[in-house]
Amino acid sequence: MVNHYRPPVALLYIAGYLRKQGLSVRIIDVPMKETVRTKAFYSNLLQTLQGIEDEMVRQFKSLRTKVVGITCYSTEYSEVMSLARRFKAAQPGVTVVVGGAHPTLYPESLFDEEDRPVDVVVIGDGELTMHELTAAILRGNPDYSAIKGIAYYDPATRQVVETPRREVAEDLDAISFPAYDLVDMDYYATASPYAIKGILLRATHVLGGRGCPSACTFCVAKKVRAASGGGKYLRMRSACSLFEEVKMLRDNYGIDAFLFLDDLFALNKPNVLEFCSLMREAKLDMPWSCISKVTLMDEEMLRAMAAAGCIQIEFGVERGSDRALRLIKKGITVAQVIEVFDLCHKYGIRTYANMLINLPEETEEDLQDILNLLKRLRSEVVALNTFFPYPGTEIYDLWDQKFTREDLPLLSFAHPRCAEILERARFGKHQVDCLKWCEIHMRKFNKLAPYVKFYLSPRYWRTILRSRHKASYLAGLSILFREFVKNKF
Repeated sequence: MVNHYRPPVALLYIAGYLRKQGLSVRIIDVPMKETVRTKAFYSNLLQTLQGIEDEMVRQFKSLRTKVVGITCYSTEYSEVMSLARRFKAAQPGVTVVVGGAHPTLYPESLFDEEDRPVDVVVIGDGELTMHELTAAILRGNPDYSAIKGIAYYDPATRQVVETPRREVAEDLDAISFPAYDLVDMDYYATASPYAIKGILLRATHVLGGRGCPSACTFCVAKKVRAASGGGKYLRMRSACSLFEEVKMLRDNYGIDAFLFLDDLFALNKPNVLEFCSLMREAKLDMPWSCISKVTLMDEEMLRAMAAAGCIQIEFGVERGSDRALRLIKKGITVAQVIEVFDLCHKYGIRTYANMLINLPEETEEDLQDILNLLKRLRSEVVALNTFFPYPGTEIYDLWDQKFTREDLPLLSFAHPRCAEILERARFGKHQVDCLKWCEIHMRKFNKLAPYVKFYLSPRYWRTILRSRHKASYLAGLSILFREFVKNKF
């Protein structure tokens, strides 16, 4: 609930697929009105979230449905349980289904509450499972045992039943485009600096693929992969499908730019090159960004991406030395990072360097290594983040402590009491105040000059002059200015 203008992509995909199968679908989506995350925003966050929940329940009461689905990250556990209870109270016969990362990793945890407001949990990809489950519910069939990829509480045995895991959907093109028309895309396309970080553009998020082959100790990807039911876990949509979605977003919703949201957009080099070729051939002059790993990049790909409109790439660099990178099983070296960042600069692609501190065995020397590497990289955007041990990460699994369900909301940086968790979960060997260290050096490394350079470039002004929503950029200047003040002062 604290993402900046990011549409609920998972729900949009499930809604699109269910509608493709002939079902009537509605998404209840109540975005936050306040976007700039000031101190006042965080101090009022809990009240804001309560207001959003109240509005979602109010809208739900006007519906007549037999099934309602909620997506859930670990930090949202309490909110999801509260929503489930209130949905049940509003429509006692409704079947509440919960899916997402937390239910996939810990399906049994959704049935821990004494009143069990959740009826069914979806494990893994949700589209096919949700369709089969909904069809069974609409037929009045209470026996879910034949549906793969779910968990439910059996009152007869008083046990949580997990059915065999469902094989992942390998052909992502066959699922359907997200049901963008079911949310306020004018809101999600608001000109802001949040999609392509730091650049004021009328942009949105596109999912290019699913799955990650990495084994980073600070990420849940490895455990989510293990929870799948087999099949080709690492999947990319075809270049043609991506191109058609981007073109549709431009034509139907006035999108001027886009970000590929998946962790490893460049996983399939031929597919990336084909997408770039389609963009160039159609002269679809739209700036875009993506997230990738330095080991997937080479000069041929970066040259093609730059020619096709890529203006920024987000990289998970994380650490400043090969020793520290090996400890977190990142699978990259400092030399590879430097080489790819230099190539990005060569082809005019802005870089976004994500770094992570508060990791096991970390020393003050490790922190200095990060600063030294950042000086060498000359990245246009730098994000310094403090690690929280999210359930499902290898670090959490090896930790001698565990969180209660009451702790889960505090794992969000947006929660006013998140510092309590950080105090309990200090993994480094130093006594540095991690949050303060990150704040100080974020201001140091995020300089104004790279932004001014881009904002004065012909590339940026060509985008604005071609936009069908020029007034949106004037309104967005207020957000941009307030973000600058917040981050620099």
